[in-house]
Amino acid sequence: MARHRHIYDDEILGKAFDARLARKALVFVLPYKKQLAIALAAMLATAATGLVAPILMKTAIDRGMKKGDVQILTVVAALYVITYLLRWAFNYRQSLAVATLGQRVIYDIRHRLFSHLQNQSLSFFDKREVGRIIARLTSDTDALNELLTSGSLSLVTDLLTVVGIIVIMVKMNLELSLLTFTIVPFIWMVSMFFRGKVRTAYREVRKKVATVTATVAENVSGVRVVKSFSREKENLRRFKEVNRENRDAYMHAATIQAVFSLLVGLVSAAGLCIIFWCGGLKVLAGALTLGALVAFRDYMSRFFAPIQEMSQLYQTMQSAMAGAERIFEILDTEPAVRDKPGATLMPPIRGEVEFRNVNFSYGDTPILKDMSFKAEPGQTIALVGPTGAGKTTVINLLARQYDIRSGSVLIDGHDIRDVTVKSLRSQMGVVLQDSFLFPGSVKDNIRYGRLDATDKEVEAVAQALGAHEFIMELPRGYDTDVREGGTKLSSGQKQIVSFARALLADPKILILDEATSSVDTQTEMLIQEALKKLLKGRTSFVIAHRLSTITEADKILVIDGGRIVESGTHDELLANGGLYNRLYEMQFSMDVTAAESDAESAGEE
Repeated sequence: MARHRHIYDDEILGKAFDARLARKALVFVLPYKKQLAIALAAMLATAATGLVAPILMKTAIDRGMKKGDVQILTVVAALYVITYLLRWAFNYRQSLAVATLGQRVIYDIRHRLFSHLQNQSLSFFDKREVGRIIARLTSDTDALNELLTSGSLSLVTDLLTVVGIIVIMVKMNLELSLLTFTIVPFIWMVSMFFRGKVRTAYREVRKKVATVTATVAENVSGVRVVKSFSREKENLRRFKEVNRENRDAYMHAATIQAVFSLLVGLVSAAGLCIIFWCGGLKVLAGALTLGALVAFRDYMSRFFAPIQEMSQLYQTMQSAMAGAERIFEILDTEPAVRDKPGATLMPPIRGEVEFRNVNFSYGDTPILKDMSFKAEPGQTIALVGPTGAGKTTVINLLARQYDIRSGSVLIDGHDIRDVTVKSLRSQMGVVLQDSFLFPGSVKDNIRYGRLDATDKEVEAVAQALGAHEFIMELPRGYDTDVREGGTKLSSGQKQIVSFARALLADPKILILDEATSSVDTQTEMLIQEALKKLLKGRTSFVIAHRLSTITEADKILVIDGGRIVESGTHDELLANGGLYNRLYEMQFSMDVTAAESDAESAGEE
């Protein structure tokens, strides 16, 4: 399957600010204007109370200590305590407001993203790895949230703090202020020098994080294969390698960030030394008070702190914009299969199905070629043929999981592209080869086919399929938790439960994709008996490699190379001596060989 490069480029960090993405992201913040205003006000109040302390220190030194005025010292000390308590209160309110805003925003982003993923077509997931989709909902969402809340608010307060400090410093001493401002270009040059290095380092970090996520998802999804081939040690070695690369990438980025912070600190320290020297000379000359110098030095330290924070915010903004680009790439991707304007509800289905000159391709690879056939209501249609012939594609197109390239798929004379997807699929039942069960009880998994079904209806379907007996033998019967992936049940049991789930929905069209591939012979016989009753009145499409399971089908379509090469009943196709006959004889001989082998093994025992 062709991969779209931009979808997988987790390592790419784009522009630090993209106005288009920022406007899209701002949509998630605007519903919470009140929380945003509270957070901003609290931040400004915190910053403002932080600017009072140096003034109080100047007053304490120049008017209290120097003149020996205990009353002034007492008042200043009291004001300092009050200011500290106010700053603590404002900071607490700020933290609470930012956390509240952030969690609401991240909730909305993830909800919108998950909802959009639920509505995507199968073709969307064909092109994307599970681990990277998870990364969109986790790390990318977190990065975007950090920028939208704490990052953006910090930037605003840092800017206002710098402006406030500049005004105060200029009023205190213009000469020392101008001397302080000459240090800013050096900090800017250091920031520009390290910006590219930090960008490259954190790009590598994101790449490695995405690789770790994808590796974990891959191993968890394929855990049965891993254990079947005893690949635990090899997989651990590979994970250790990617985990080590992730650690090394992060340490490299952290080292660069630490060196950057150190150099900025050194430049700031050099500036403080110059200010102390020049300011000290002014104090000795009587042109500046000691309290003013101490206060100026304090403001100078506070001046460089937000500048350094703003320079570090560049990386946060860059990561957030990269995350936003990937998030909105998904949100802006319209489902390949969607209702067209004016689509109507599918009327109750009778079950007549017709493929009329259908052509379909996966990308540039043609799969079905000018396919035509018709199924009457209540008929059982079997699809057989070599692997890759296009059998599964037929049923995917019938359920409109993909849209055809040309031709028409008709149900009861209605082109399925003219009706809503939900009204179409709600009248179909599907049992796939790989049965998937959700965490929860057996009862809940069966009821997934129809959420309003009663317990009696659930049990009735299970009894009809011969599943009631083994379900009742489970620790809690129908209330037994099957756990994630249905690990508490055997493959055959999972398939029967998924079969019951589909039949409970009472579909007019039933699709069975290798539905008995994991079922033993005895269970298969039970299902076949149940099907004779339960498929009555339903149009059914059955894909089966075990040809013995479809000998009673009303019509068998033999597909090869995306075309129907033979059509008829089991007996008719055997008489023709064509591809179906060859497939049947090949499978029959294999079954005989397997039976003889089992008999010999039993005799030896």
